[in-house]
Amino acid sequence: MDKSITVVRKTVVLEPFVKLVRLLVRIFYDNYTPESDNQQKSVKNVKGSAVIVLDALTRRQWVREEDLAKEVKRNAKELRKLIRHFEEQKFVMRYHRKETAKRAKMYSYAVGGTTDGRAEDNVKFHTHSYCCLDYAQIYDIVRYKLHRLKKKFKDELEDRNTVQEYGCPNCKRKYNALDALRLISMEDDSFHCENCNGELVMECNKLISEEVVDR
Repeated sequence: MDKSITVVRKTVVLEPFVKLVRLLVRIFYDNYTPESDNQQKSVKNVKGSAVIVLDALTRRQWVREEDLAKEVKRNAKELRKLIRHFEEQKFVMRYHRKETAKRAKMYSYAVGGTTDGRAEDNVKFHTHSYCCLDYAQIYDIVRYKLHRLKKKFKDELEDRNTVQEYGCPNCKRKYNALDALRLISMEDDSFHCENCNGELVMECNKLISEEVVDR
C-alpha cells in the first residue's frame, strides 16, 4: 500500500520536468542528427530522432538501450551515438552492466532486482548499457542557460550600437531578434542559421564602420 502511494507521488513530482524535457527537445533538437560516416544516410534515417528518443525516455526510467532502439524503431548504432551526445550534454545518465542474455532480459523489465549471485556454467557474459534522463541536471542546465541568455540580451540592449537584426555570414540570410531567439543553440549559447547552421552575427559592426566614415 505504501509502495503504491510512493509511486503516485513520484509521478506527480516528475510531471513538470517531463513537460520541460519535451519542450526543450522540440525547441533545440528538433532537427538534430548525430554525426555519421555517411551523413546523407544519417540525415535521412534519423532526422527527428532526438524528439522521439527523449520522449520515449520520459515514459521510462532505466531502460536497456537495445530495447529502447526497438521501441523507437531506430538503428541501435545511431541510437547509441544520440544517447552519448545527450550524456555529454548532461541530459542522460548511462549504466553499463555485464550479464547473460537471460539476465539482461529480466533486468530490462525490473531494474535493480536482486539475484542469487550464482552464475551458470559456461555462460557468456555481455556488457549491456542502460540509460535514463537526469532530470536534476537538466533543470540546473536550463536555469544556467536562461541566466546566460537574459544577461546576453541585457548587455546587447544596453549597447547603443545594438541592431535588432542578425545575419548568417555563410548564406547571407537575415533574422530579426525574435527569430534569432528561437535559433539559440544549447551547445554553445550562440544563434545558428536554420538554413545552413552557420553562427549568426549581430550586424552592429556595419553601423559602427559607417559611423566612422561619416565622421
